[in-house]
Amino acid sequence: MEYDLRVYWLWLQHALGAGSSKAGRILSSYPTVYDFYRAGRQSWLLEGYFTQKELRNMEAWTAKQAAALLEYSEKMGQRVITPDDSEYPELLKQISNPPCALYVKGHIPDISCRPSIAIVGTRKATATGRTAARSIAYELAKKGAVVVSGGALGIDTAAHKGALQAGGKTVCVLGCGIDANYLMVNASLRDVIAQNGALVSEYPPDTQPLGSNFPIRNRIISGLAVGTLVVEAASHSGSLITADCALDQGRDVFAVPADIYSPVSKGVNSLIKCGAKPVSSAGEILEEYSERFLGKILLDGVETNAIIKDKDIDIPKKPHEENHTHKPENLSDDAERIYSVLSKEPAHISNIEAETGLPVQRLLAALTELELAGVVRSYSGRRYGLC
Repeated sequence: MEYDLRVYWLWLQHALGAGSSKAGRILSSYPTVYDFYRAGRQSWLLEGYFTQKELRNMEAWTAKQAAALLEYSEKMGQRVITPDDSEYPELLKQISNPPCALYVKGHIPDISCRPSIAIVGTRKATATGRTAARSIAYELAKKGAVVVSGGALGIDTAAHKGALQAGGKTVCVLGCGIDANYLMVNASLRDVIAQNGALVSEYPPDTQPLGSNFPIRNRIISGLAVGTLVVEAASHSGSLITADCALDQGRDVFAVPADIYSPVSKGVNSLIKCGAKPVSSAGEILEEYSERFLGKILLDGVETNAIIKDKDIDIPKKPHEENHTHKPENLSDDAERIYSVLSKEPAHISNIEAETGLPVQRLLAALTELELAGVVRSYSGRRYGLC
């Protein structure tokens, strides 16, 4: 008798709830999720680690109902992928609590052969933060990386748009059903993401965006990435939850240094104090993976004309593409000092530090300012030069 294993993964996900880590324990005792389903209540009780609520869910919700959900999802244009499917990312299988099932619109890029970087941050982003997220995402995508984020306003939106502007791939992980009326101002952006990557959710169709869903969702954002970049985050931010998930999963954490007096910088600067790598460019992130993805990324990059254009989406022009022939006005004192010692020949950050006498945190912040102004370019190996 033939059966679709996706049905039983959906049944299990409904029984355990989003974020559960028990699926791995189940599969260590049973050949497949179908065998676990067939074992019945007595065997489930003998396992000894299910709650009464989970046991009730296992009995109350049937495989027939799960099959109906699978059929409904496909009618809604959402594919269901499970750990048995080849499209299910290996990176996600490696975390302690991978989803039993993912609802997908679009196609998840192959992140086993090229780096995937999560970019997260506050919804109340500053103009500088949004530009930084967009510029770094642009460069990441242009150099061959996949950008992962959560589809929220602020930093998330800037990251998705940057990747799309570069003609790259991006994945949006939602904390609700893919079809839910969530941030309809971004509906057209999500449509373009589905065409150039994927919309992904652990939650079935019609699931509304409850606040409790998003912290659970964050482990998937970090789980789909080899590293997580935080751009602007308050001291109690959901982005810090994503960073914590990344650390728990053994993944890298990066942060963009920011103004110490800004409320949306406290979380970022705290991450740096705790060991997150401060970065101001995509190259500083990707240099960590040059050996792991040998030949798959371009550390110095090549300009591309593949820019996504969509009338319904405001994808700003990347600052580096503008024709800056003179030093911009109103630079900070630190940026002025750095500009005066740079040339078109890339210089290592240690040499810039020695010549300017600036401490590294101020140095990185000023370099970011100059990059966003389009007068400085970052190179592999933490080198910088004038454009």
